[in-house]
Amino acid sequence: MHANRSVAFAAILVVACVTAALAHAVMNASVPKDGETVALGLSEIQLQFSKPLRLTLIHVRRVDDQIEIPVSSELPTSFVDSAKVAVDALQAGSYEVSWTAVSNDGHVMKGSFAFSVKETQDTQPAQ
Repeated sequence: MHANRSVAFAAILVVACVTAALAHAVMNASVPKDGETVALGLSEIQLQFSKPLRLTLIHVRRVDDQIEIPVSSELPTSFVDSAKVAVDALQAGSYEVSWTAVSNDGHVMKGSFAFSVKETQDTQPAQ
């Protein structure tokens, strides 16, 4: 009987943990994608989440020289499952986007992704 209670308690605990883990939104896509290399001139970054949340902060940083790139658009003020932010056309380099958001149950979530901007072969001088 004691063993059955222990098994039942363990099963309830596992279900509760899985349910809590599934309840939080995660970033499930971005444009550009994490690790992607894109051409010069990118001026919009998009984040997509598994559930609606309220973005409170987005930082775009050029990693090569630790320069903070200004985001020139306002963050959404409501709960959204995707957001686009405008930046000035990005030059060649490696970039990191970090974000902070609040879920509808008050949990604060953070994440980041990285991408590179590179001159395409079309834009290199002819030889």
